[in-house]
Amino acid sequence: MINQSASGGLKGLSRAVLTAVVAFVLAITIFASTAFAGLVSQYNVEIVIDNNEPIVITTNETEPIEILSQANITLAESDKLDISAFIAGEGGTIRIDKENNINIEFDGVINTYCVYEDTVGAALVALGINVTDKDKVNYVLTDSIRDGMVITIQSSKSVSLSADGKTTKYAIHQGTVEDLLSLAQITLGKDDYTKPALDTQLKANMNVQVFRVAYKDVVEKESVAFKTTTQNDSSMDQGTQKVVTEGVKGEDEVTYKVKYVNGKETEKTETARKSVKNAVTKVVKVGTKKVEPSAVVSNGVTSKNGYTVGQKISGRYTHYCACATCNGNSNGITSSGKRISNGMSDPYYVACNWLPLGSVISVDGTNYTVVDRGGSGLSTVGRIDIFTPEGHSACYKYGTGNCTIEIVRLGW
Repeated sequence: MINQSASGGLKGLSRAVLTAVVAFVLAITIFASTAFAGLVSQYNVEIVIDNNEPIVITTNETEPIEILSQANITLAESDKLDISAFIAGEGGTIRIDKENNINIEFDGVINTYCVYEDTVGAALVALGINVTDKDKVNYVLTDSIRDGMVITIQSSKSVSLSADGKTTKYAIHQGTVEDLLSLAQITLGKDDYTKPALDTQLKANMNVQVFRVAYKDVVEKESVAFKTTTQNDSSMDQGTQKVVTEGVKGEDEVTYKVKYVNGKETEKTETARKSVKNAVTKVVKVGTKKVEPSAVVSNGVTSKNGYTVGQKISGRYTHYCACATCNGNSNGITSSGKRISNGMSDPYYVACNWLPLGSVISVDGTNYTVVDRGGSGLSTVGRIDIFTPEGHSACYKYGTGNCTIEIVRLGW
């Protein structure tokens, strides 16, 4: 009984130990396989920043950003990431190109540009600047780009760019006017333009101009001229007039679309007009009563300024009409206020400077009233200019001549 009991207890203990051993072996197997699997998935990745020495990192990450994070590298917004030579899970190269600001000095003017290229030569090519053996550059073209560096170029050939009130010279480079604007980081608005045109090939000593175009609505107040109407009045002597209603200018509110080129107004187009105040028409009464040359009313003056009524003078006459050439103006108003016009009935008017206005003289038996003045030639005693309502051609027709003048009345 005791042997049996002991034997049975040993068998139970052996089973427990065996189970524990199996479990332990399984755990070791799982651990070993897992650790081995992790060791197998790791691989090497090369990270190159610009032209610096590459950084090699061992990783089991597959995403480039996670790999860079593992290497404590943070990308800036302006950085360019090149993973064309990287294969996830296998390796390769992740390249980072940093943006660098470089300054290019040409003809004493420095301009700043953003580049990603690694060498001076590559940066100049990317900017479209064509440097020849005859040009002087303060760096070797194979020198590495450094942020903030100043590259000085001395060249006998250049193009100039005038934009936004500033003119800058650039070393001659290949391409078009559009390429030059890109180099200068100048953006055109939808209405802006250049001379020469954008597709023009650049040449040495070319001057490129940028024209900024802007439109603006402008509201202005403008006066409106009044009209003049005439009314014939048979009770008034021919050649006289009377204003019945004074004319008054009106006012309009006008909207213009104004075009400005480089800040200067070049074009103005009316787009709307609204009347603010209506103009008042001027009304003038014009006398139509014919004045007979013999109808002379005495004013009681017998002598004036050395002249006497009845005095006879040897004179010389010419003729004039109401045109601007003869009369000096086209409004037909004489020095006395009498109105003349070509085509009217003959009012028998003369111009002279030596008798008072309103005087009446008999010229070879025909009475004329002095209503106007003239040039210095009419200041000579006996010199008169006879008004001819038949027009300019009639003045030439009647011509000039000598006459006998008798003073009928002195002044009005």
